[in-house]
Amino acid sequence: MVRTRTVGKKGQVTIPKEIREKFSLKEGEKVVFEIKGNEIVMRPEKSGRDYVEELASIVKKKLEAPEARELKRWYYGQIEERLSGL
Repeated sequence: MVRTRTVGKKGQVTIPKEIREKFSLKEGEKVVFEIKGNEIVMRPEKSGRDYVEELASIVKKKLEAPEARELKRWYYGQIEERLSGL
């Protein structure tokens, strides 16, 4: 989706309605501007909750990785061996 807007006297630009709706942007919410090469990238600012959810997703993927499953099996096997010797 490409939209063209004119920069006003104070450097302001109106974000098109369909873009605001797609990203659920409401009045007063913050956006981040980033320079990438010769481009300006604007994106919604992540909330603290977004960062926590992203981190939790990464941790969950790591715990579900094949190596983690094997480690869990080994660990629980060790516990079972020790308990059976009691």
